Amino acid sequence: MLVGRVVVCLTTVACLVGCGGSDDQPEAAPTTAAPTTGSPSTASPTADPAGLSITCSGSGETTVVFMAGLGAPGDVHAAQAGRAGATSRTCYYDRAGLGASPALAADAPDPSPGRAAADLHAALAAQNIPPPYVVLGWSYGGLVAQAFSSAYADDVTGLVLEDSSVLEQFTDPDQMEFFADAGILWEEGGRDIDTAALVDEISAVDLSGVPTVVLSQDVDGDWAGWWYGDHDRIARQSPDSVHVIGQGSGHEMHVDVPDLVAAAVTAVVTAAEGGAPVAPCDERFTAVGGRCRDL
Repeated sequence: MLVGRVVVCLTTVACLVGCGGSDDQPEAAPTTAAPTTGSPSTASPTADPAGLSITCSGSGETTVVFMAGLGAPGDVHAAQAGRAGATSRTCYYDRAGLGASPALAADAPDPSPGRAAADLHAALAAQNIPPPYVVLGWSYGGLVAQAFSSAYADDVTGLVLEDSSVLEQFTDPDQMEFFADAGILWEEGGRDIDTAALVDEISAVDLSGVPTVVLSQDVDGDWAGWWYGDHDRIARQSPDSVHVIGQGSGHEMHVDVPDLVAAAVTAVVTAAEGGAPVAPCDERFTAVGGRCRDL
């Protein structure tokens, strides 16, 4: 069983060691609304919308929002945001307790994808960054991106999932054991992830109206079957979707196969703005190191 860097980096806990992550936590911000759990559409903001650090550049019809992995600051996507900024407005941000964003208040609930999505949506509105949005979520950020796309479907016109975490990591006993054995710690900004809320929120996600590209790392191990199968399941939620393997890539696909990630963003933005659909998987992806999956 493969339990090396590729697996551990599924939550970016180990990856942060090489990215200059800090143990220092920002000062807590006041709670802005009473939290709720359940489906992503019912989650309330838990962080100060004006306080979340959002960095934007470029201009265009669509705003591409990048969502980093667990414990990672938003600027891990700075290079990809710069590339996409040639034709679109791009933004990356720090979730509460990460980078330049203040921590959650002591009386705020523990983080979850739906709560993070609500925080981001409120912050975009508070900081005058209007839709439409194409969102990219990496690793745990992929769960946030799914929750965001489902809860705010009227604002989201496309989705890219970069080796996204999956619901089955919290519901399937074999996968739960596998990741526990790998030493995965579901925590961020000094707080445990509320995995019960996560399961409720992600179970309720509906991506049926969202053009979607699902990207998966090149898995070499016993877990390849269910990892790809889980990502197939997500892709099949959308009638306009592709699932692409990044050949030779580990979990940090934006580092290992940046051209493929950029091609995915371009394809989704093009679909969102009324051009050619995302499907089928073709030379747009295979020419830059992608291997197509049949859905």
